[in-house]
Amino acid sequence: MKWYNILLAIAIVCCVGCNKNEPNNNENNENNGGGENNTEKPEEVVTPTLYAGADLSQWLAYKNDNAEWYCNGSSINNVPAFFADNGYNVARLRLFVNPDLNSTACQDLSYIIESAQAMRDAGMEICLDFHYSDTWADPGKQYKPSAWVSLDAVDLASKVYSYTQETLQALAAENITPSLIQIGNEITAGMLWDTGRVSVWEDSYNTPTQWNNFTLLLNNAAKACREMCPKAKIIVHIDRGGDANTATRFYNAITAIDYDVIGLSYYPYWHGRLAQLESTVRLLAADHPKKEIMIVETGFGYNDWSDDSASADYGNYASTPAGQKQMMNDLVTTLQKYESVTGVFYWFPEETKIDWRSSYRIDLNRGLFDKETGEVLPAFYCIPQFASNK
Repeated sequence: MKWYNILLAIAIVCCVGCNKNEPNNNENNENNGGGENNTEKPEEVVTPTLYAGADLSQWLAYKNDNAEWYCNGSSINNVPAFFADNGYNVARLRLFVNPDLNSTACQDLSYIIESAQAMRDAGMEICLDFHYSDTWADPGKQYKPSAWVSLDAVDLASKVYSYTQETLQALAAENITPSLIQIGNEITAGMLWDTGRVSVWEDSYNTPTQWNNFTLLLNNAAKACREMCPKAKIIVHIDRGGDANTATRFYNAITAIDYDVIGLSYYPYWHGRLAQLESTVRLLAADHPKKEIMIVETGFGYNDWSDDSASADYGNYASTPAGQKQMMNDLVTTLQKYESVTGVFYWFPEETKIDWRSSYRIDLNRGLFDKETGEVLPAFYCIPQFASNK
């Protein structure tokens, strides 16, 4: 009996020792936030959508004025569907405030709604390009809408907010929700001059007052977009695809703006060789690693009357259908090398055969249809390769 008691005491001591070393389940869960179920998960990596885009802003005006488009001699009756069926997944549409409806800059809100419905029904997403002007806005002109001329900086910013908001509300009422929204068009020198005019170089518009005005305008535009289209990506667009110095200065100056995409124009005959574009892309990607980069305007001529006679040295690309195709192929191949680049858009590809007396006719000779015959050109099939092959 004595030995039995001794053995029992040893067993009790061993059990107590084992229990002391075994962690308390409740205590362990409390210290670790509830155990394995509450372990912090790694951040989900979202693959961005790749966009093969076409700025089809002039299509509806051309269609209404009996323009002609052909593929292998057969008439193309539904141009948006033709683009969508061949791999273009987004249509860019410019919007003016109160334009002259009988001019080339005829895209008011009613026009945009009708055109966007056609693009949507064809299966394309929408990129809305606010010009914040009654007419063309670009680096050389950013004129206020006539109805906004008398507004001071604060009231002008308020008007930008309400106008942007009301526009997006009107589109939503028609079941149109842009996936991409540009707050201004080629705003390298600011917008809504002279209130929001700026410069990244040393001149009279590179002042704190001018930059404060410009920032207020952009922030109000972005705020309206976030409120009305929270899933849309906001683009800030300048023209300097081949000018790395100006581009980096500009985007480094607007880090306080809420936006998602750096938008660039790149026309070889104005902006130089592809190596210059690559330099710009690399520097912007390094400075702004969380931003996507898109070439939201590009184009190249297919005959001797095109704009490719400008002064920039853009390489050995002939102004022929074959040269246009080679330029676009090389552009797409170049852009595919950069993870940060998520979109490329051809500007005014719908240029085609139309009566020379049409008030909507724009003669650039760099569309993707021959404007003498209306036949689709080989370069038409290049841009979609960006989204399908990257």
